[in-house]
Amino acid sequence: MTTLLSPRSRTLLAAAVLTTLLACGGPGPSTDSAEEEAPSYGGTAIVGIGSDFDVFNELATTSAIGDQFIGHVLFQNLLVYDENLDYAPALADSFWVAEDGLSASFRIRDGVRWHDGQPVTVDDVVWSFEMSKLDETAYPERQALEYVERAERVDDRTVRFHFTGLHAEPLADFMYWTPMPKHLLEDVPPAEMINAPFNRQPVGNGPFRFMSWRANEQVVMEANEDYWAGRPYLDRVVFRVIPEPATAITELLSGGIDLYRNVPPSDMARLEASDAARPLTWPTLGFTILMFNLREPIFQDVRVRRALTMATDRQSLVDGLVQGYGEVSTGPAASMQWERNEALEPWPYDPDEAKRLLAEAGWRDTDGDGILDQDGRPLRFEMTTNTDNILRRDILVTLQSQFRAVGADARARSVEFNTLVDHWMSGEFDTLVAGWDLYLRFDPTQLFETGAPYNGGAYSNPRVDQLLREARTTLDRDAAEPLWDEFLQIIHDEQPYIFLIADHERWGASRRLRGVEPAGAPNAYSPLASIARWWIPPDAR
Repeated sequence: MTTLLSPRSRTLLAAAVLTTLLACGGPGPSTDSAEEEAPSYGGTAIVGIGSDFDVFNELATTSAIGDQFIGHVLFQNLLVYDENLDYAPALADSFWVAEDGLSASFRIRDGVRWHDGQPVTVDDVVWSFEMSKLDETAYPERQALEYVERAERVDDRTVRFHFTGLHAEPLADFMYWTPMPKHLLEDVPPAEMINAPFNRQPVGNGPFRFMSWRANEQVVMEANEDYWAGRPYLDRVVFRVIPEPATAITELLSGGIDLYRNVPPSDMARLEASDAARPLTWPTLGFTILMFNLREPIFQDVRVRRALTMATDRQSLVDGLVQGYGEVSTGPAASMQWERNEALEPWPYDPDEAKRLLAEAGWRDTDGDGILDQDGRPLRFEMTTNTDNILRRDILVTLQSQFRAVGADARARSVEFNTLVDHWMSGEFDTLVAGWDLYLRFDPTQLFETGAPYNGGAYSNPRVDQLLREARTTLDRDAAEPLWDEFLQIIHDEQPYIFLIADHERWGASRRLRGVEPAGAPNAYSPLASIARWWIPPDAR
């Protein structure tokens, strides 16, 4: 039986991605000759972030950067991917899947302590899992643990997770799940986890310990001298909130910060030419999307959604706005994933066909104002994105013009990132332009399954729900492939989202900060994965 993404398949994928990384402009993981120097201890790195964290609690965070911070900086996951994208030990020093595929066991590394000195135990892992599954906790990533039924304390160091049934890549269930300290959180009612004082005064077990947090200003982290893998090279890492990308780039070029994500494409060349900074870029499993809220009557007609997709010149977004740091996509499967339906082609840019579809759906310009209307309602809606992402704001401006050309009045609105997340989760929007990162194990359930936590647009199709269930539990790749093909065909036809751009990461790093290039993209979609190995030469501190 062929299993989904075997170790050999992951190794080949890693090699293919790395080849792409080295060819995609900007330095790859081994292009900086300074990396040949021997690392040394000391110094403080400053990371610029576009918006503040929400909470430092795995059970409550909805922030992408917060999730990376929790998993790589403050805490530890049970396992990680290595440079070949094979499973490797982390908080667990060993792990194994039962021969029948119905359970997986992890042995917790001996001697690991929380930053308050208490030992990390199997009880922490079991309690964290139980909290993750409770409805009252409302754990945002609960869907990732859908096939994990219960956790069993086998002995002082071993936990066994029992599955509801066979499913593909069972170890991947735990790749992005982070145990929390039971002794500090067990008295918090599950429904109050989002408000726990711990969330702003966290105690972790990762390479850096929490020192301070000034809201909307900065978070200070200090090296964990007792980290099981060895003390991090840096003494401190400061995360500074810099809402305006232009300010962040100025800081990066002047030496004020050492690392920044979502560099505007137009600034990547400035970093390349700079003596103070350098660009980092690599293909990812992420997308920039426009999400339709299907609660809105305007968007319940598939012809309207398809028309707006065909009114969007996505190649111009790739060539112009992201300047080649991305690709036009056919849907949620990335080009590097075997689940991708190769028979699909992107919907073409065809404004005339878009107009025809809108007319077929009953939209006419009855009053001559240039905006289509139907039964007295104009084809008018809001597009919302986050203020700190200049690329997405530029996308809104471009989409306004392209939609207006077919008679739709789309109005741009920018909000703070955490507000955008709130709108997404609550369904209080017309359309959103946002990003979504998939995992290496292809599972788009959280975006497409009826009632899924991140299905903010309320898309629902019983056949899609069935295909997602069947594909995720089909171990043989040859049998799973037609299921994924049908799923992707339906999404392509129904267009619950416009898949605008298949993203490439764009980071800027100071030339003094070493060790930040990800060694195993797309696993290390964040350089934070290697934070314990960052270092600064003594003469640059």
